Amino acid sequence: MFRRAPWIFSGLVILSGLVGSARETDDPWIRGVFTGRSPRPVVAKETEAWQQAGELAALTPGAFALVGSGESMQPLYAPNTILVMQLCAYEKLQPGQTALYRNKAGKVVAHVLVAKARDGWRATGLNNHLHDMEPVVEENFVGVVIAAFRPTRGDRSVQVASAGRP
Repeated sequence: MFRRAPWIFSGLVILSGLVGSARETDDPWIRGVFTGRSPRPVVAKETEAWQQAGELAALTPGAFALVGSGESMQPLYAPNTILVMQLCAYEKLQPGQTALYRNKAGKVVAHVLVAKARDGWRATGLNNHLHDMEPVVEENFVGVVIAAFRPTRGDRSVQVASAGRP
C-alpha cells in the first residue's frame, strides 16, 4: 500500500497540472500577465479552422490570417495556432491585447501588451521571464489578434468560443 502511494501522488500531480493549464487559459491572468483582451483559441478541425479564419479575415476590414510559431505564447497560443490579425490605430492599443510587431532584427513577434511606457508599449511572451527589451512603437506595430483557431487533425467537434475584438 505505502509503496504505491508515491506513484499515485505523482499521477495526481501530473493530472492536476494538465487540468490546471486548461483552466489557466480561461483566466484573464496567465502566469501573472493580464491577457483578458486576447481572444482564446477556438478548437476546430484543421480545414474548418482555416475556413473560419479566412471568412473572418475577409469580412473584417484590415484583417489577415497567419500561423503562429514558437512557444513564447503558450499556454494561450500553441505553435501552429491560426491567428486573425487586424490593423488598428496605435492609439487604440490596450493592455492585455496580443500585438504583432516587427523588432529591429526584422523578426515578427506576437506578444501580449503589458503596460504603456514613455518610449512605447512593453510586451511579453507568456513563457518569457522578462518583457521584450524592445518596445512596441507606432513605427514597428503591425496589428492585434482578433481571433485564434487551434487546428486539430482528428474528427473532434468544434468548440465554440468568442473571438475578442479590439
